[in-house]
Amino acid sequence: MRKNIPAVVLVCAFCLAAPAAAQEGAQAGDPMRIAILVDNSQTPLEPLPQIRRGLQQFVNALPPNHELMLVTTGGQMNVRVQPTRDYLEIQEAVGEIHFMRSMGNALIGSVQEVYDRYLRTVERRFPMIVIVSTDGQEMSQRVTDKSVNELLQGLTKTGVLVNAVLLTSTGTSLIRNITLEMIKRTGGAYESATIATALPARLKVMAGRIAQQYKQVSPEKSPTEEFRRMAPK
Repeated sequence: MRKNIPAVVLVCAFCLAAPAAAQEGAQAGDPMRIAILVDNSQTPLEPLPQIRRGLQQFVNALPPNHELMLVTTGGQMNVRVQPTRDYLEIQEAVGEIHFMRSMGNALIGSVQEVYDRYLRTVERRFPMIVIVSTDGQEMSQRVTDKSVNELLQGLTKTGVLVNAVLLTSTGTSLIRNITLEMIKRTGGAYESATIATALPARLKVMAGRIAQQYKQVSPEKSPTEEFRRMAPK
C-alpha cells in the first residue's frame, strides 16, 4: 500500500462535493442494492459482538423488498452473501461473522472491488454502500493515490450512495478520512460512536436514514413484493 495516500484525502478536502446522480436505468419503485461492508479485523476495542447485534437491528429496521449483500473486510474482502432479497439469509450470516485474528482491515480495497463487481454497472437498482467499521489501520493491497481518486470519481458519476457507521478511537485515520470523503462526494449519511455499546443504536438510526434516502428517489412507490422471510424480532 502506498504511504502517500493521505495526500489524496488532503487534496480532496478542497474539492467541491457533487450531488450523486441517479443510477442510469433506475426508476421509481425499483429496489436499492445495499452492499453492507463489515470490519471484522481484530482491534483492542473488540466491537464485533455489538456490531453483530447492531446489524440484526439494522436489517430489521430497513424498508422491505430491497437487495442486500454482506461483505466482511478483515484481512481481505469476503463476500458472505451475494445480493438477495432474503433478509433472513443476511441475518443468519451476520451471526456467523467472527474476528480475523492478526489481520488488518482491507476496507478501501473492498469498497473498490464491491463497486466494480456489484454496483458500477447494475441496472434497475439504486446502488448503495453501507460501511460498518472501526477507524483502525487500513491494510488493503494495491491501493494507490490514483485508484482512490478514480474510486471517488466513479462513485459520484454512477450515483452510488455511501453511508457509514464508524467506531472511532482516534482523531483521524486513513479509513475515517477516505470514508468521510466518499460520504461527502455522494451525499450519504454518517453516524459515529466512541464506545462499542453505542453501535446498535447508531445502526438502527442509519436504517431510518436509508429509508428516507429511498423516499427521495422514489417518493410514491416501493419495490414490488417478492419472497422475503423475516427473522424473529
